[in-house]
Amino acid sequence: MRNYIEMSKQNAISVDIGGTNIRTALINSNGLVSHSQSISTLPEKGIDKAAERLSSLIKNTIGKANMSKNSINKTISGIGISTAGPVNPLNGKYSFPPNLPTWHQKSFIPILERKFPNLPVFVGHDATLAALAETSFGENKNTKNLIYVTISTGVGGGIIADGKMVTGATGQAGELGHILVRSDGIKCNVGCLGCFEGNASGPAIKKLAEKKYNDFPIGNEINNDFSPENIINSSKNGDIFAENIVIEVLENIAQGLSSILNIFEPEILVIGGGVTWALKHRLNEIIEMISSTALPRYRKKVPIKITSLGENVSLLGAAELVFRHPNTKSSTS
Repeated sequence: MRNYIEMSKQNAISVDIGGTNIRTALINSNGLVSHSQSISTLPEKGIDKAAERLSSLIKNTIGKANMSKNSINKTISGIGISTAGPVNPLNGKYSFPPNLPTWHQKSFIPILERKFPNLPVFVGHDATLAALAETSFGENKNTKNLIYVTISTGVGGGIIADGKMVTGATGQAGELGHILVRSDGIKCNVGCLGCFEGNASGPAIKKLAEKKYNDFPIGNEINNDFSPENIINSSKNGDIFAENIVIEVLENIAQGLSSILNIFEPEILVIGGGVTWALKHRLNEIIEMISSTALPRYRKKVPIKITSLGENVSLLGAAELVFRHPNTKSSTS
């Protein structure tokens, strides 16, 4: 197997914290990813437990990397954390995170700094860092105005304007998941009625199916399995009830993305996340819906594409956050 560790390049321990899983990897400044690992987040057990498990995962990642042909000792520049938010990047504290219950006003930074005293720790919102990755690696590299939207357990947004991350007064800018898409919609986990996240995320698909199940007696063969995966797969297989749910979700996604395009006018709007990948076969339908609802400048061309960086997009952004920080330098782990 090709060895991606390069002594001539900076390396970062990159972490991606989602509502479902925590992932780590070693990433170098060319964007090469190695030694990926993952564990379940289990947010209900609290941030201290998660931090202990994450620390073990980081140590394991460093250990595996140091066993490679070229030791990375003294070449790790820091630890970058991409996380579901809202989160303040200055201190890493969460602010009522809907998919990380009990983590409000708590931070990984002091815990990891004690565990890894020679490695600076940086935190950013996952979608913001995904947008940073899109403009740092791959086909959208050097794009100056880009929006990234992740549609997964939650819906988040990252904004790059004039080549810079837009983070807001306390780092919580980009909560695009809470723009309204339906006046009669479902509430998200923080109580926003009819928002993008509450009506197009993975949990939203399940809630929508549960809400409509008893009112849709025909064409329903999903056997009370309301998971997003089963709804989408059943739709592919011709289940009428599941297709009805998917169409409403597509409409909600299109409405959300239309509004984002109208507000920001990016060069490109990149989408990713588990729901996006599960519905990628319906992307053309989403684009058609957007072209009929967005401003006239989008009638002929809708600048939307699915990320080419795949599931590593937020990990890459977390690494780039380390590489761009002026205080990082090669450090012994």
